[in-house]
Amino acid sequence: MDAWTVGASREDSSTNIVTIQVDSYQPSQHGQVGETGESPSTMAKHYTRVWNLDSDLEAGKKLLAKEIGMNTIVSIKRAPKVRGELRGADEDSYTPHRVPIGPYHHNCSSSWIAKEKLRYVGFMQSVSERYKADGLNGLVEELEPRAREWYGDGVDHMTPEELARMLLHDGCYLLGWLVNYPDAPQTSCNDHNTVFRDILYLIENQLPFFVLDKIHARATGGSSCLLHYMATYIQSLLHAQLYISQGKQRLMEQPWHLLHLVHEYFRPANLPKSTDPQQTGRTGRWRRATAYRLHAKVRFMPRDFAAEVNSVLDVRLEGGTLWVPRLQVCRDTWTLLRNLMALEEQMPKRPVTAYCIFMSQVACTVEDVRLLVDAKIVQHFEGSDEHAAQGFADLCKGVVMDVDNIDRNYLKPIWHDLEKRHKSRAHNFWGGHSQRVAIALALLVVVVLLACVVTQTFYVIIGYRQQTKH
Repeated sequence: MDAWTVGASREDSSTNIVTIQVDSYQPSQHGQVGETGESPSTMAKHYTRVWNLDSDLEAGKKLLAKEIGMNTIVSIKRAPKVRGELRGADEDSYTPHRVPIGPYHHNCSSSWIAKEKLRYVGFMQSVSERYKADGLNGLVEELEPRAREWYGDGVDHMTPEELARMLLHDGCYLLGWLVNYPDAPQTSCNDHNTVFRDILYLIENQLPFFVLDKIHARATGGSSCLLHYMATYIQSLLHAQLYISQGKQRLMEQPWHLLHLVHEYFRPANLPKSTDPQQTGRTGRWRRATAYRLHAKVRFMPRDFAAEVNSVLDVRLEGGTLWVPRLQVCRDTWTLLRNLMALEEQMPKRPVTAYCIFMSQVACTVEDVRLLVDAKIVQHFEGSDEHAAQGFADLCKGVVMDVDNIDRNYLKPIWHDLEKRHKSRAHNFWGGHSQRVAIALALLVVVVLLACVVTQTFYVIIGYRQQTKH
């Protein structure tokens, strides 16, 4: 084989041409011509490359500017698939039961839901024709390129016609179901709770909000604001389910999708502040509720919704009392919280995730759940306390978060304050030894009483015998 010695490359800065300089050539044993039949000069030409990087540099700048222009916080992929670690912990929480929306579960559609969607397409077209002669014609075709970018890689298998058709059918169904249009057709589904779960709570089952907004504007002639209507609707729904207070309505500029609008109402009213400005050390696991009560003498008290309480996330520590808003646990609670945590993986702040980590570790055993139930903090509709405890324990499986980052973990100050209280020698004494002291005192009282009873019985018997002798 021929041996080449390759020297340093040189770069022409004006043309971005990189040339590899051949320093020496050692001929093969077969002569001056290589085994390929090419002369050294010809072979040297093969080692000269021309790289033009200008197009990549400009394309990269344009892509970055485009993403920053659309949103400064998250990637353009605003409806990503759930990570495998999260899905593996509970597949059911991310899968629609009745109504698939969007491309990720499109193959789960049934003939019943396909017919339902087509009925709403016909209704929305009829309503739109009152304001525009051709109704919805051509609308979703114009939105298809933007929606394709919004889904990222999740729609590569769909043609533009297939994606536009999906946007039309799903968008008309969502609006027909959620918005109170006059003369809207009645649905044939009686399980409203399952439909609400599918279309509002699942991150993989979302449609871009701008698609809904454009269809609604065409159907109403631009006379009403969809965002205002949906914000009012979702706030009333979450308040009825005891997740949030009936406070002042908060409007976003443009939510990504309906679950994003749901998330807007799950944020603390006033972020907790640490009583120790010199907090040091890493943030660890929360202790069990029973451990806080026994060793740190912490009282768990329910916190009612009020002006300073926005949602179940408004946990507050005052001295030795931990105020926790009431949480009503039903079959969809785990689904909602898991999908909100999956959504927060795209966000810089993760209050729902911090709250779920807190609850999953504080209420992870039957004894802890019973303590919180007795304190009227948790009300669950599971089959037993054991099932509720297992639900809390499994809530954060697959979840990853930097709990030391105060921007992500708003409960970090409370953890450090409780940990300091738990490790206090005085609290440990009165919390850890008081139970044993109480038991010892009780036993002593029992022994004394028993001795008194025995002594009294003895004297009664002696007195009775003396009376008999006389």
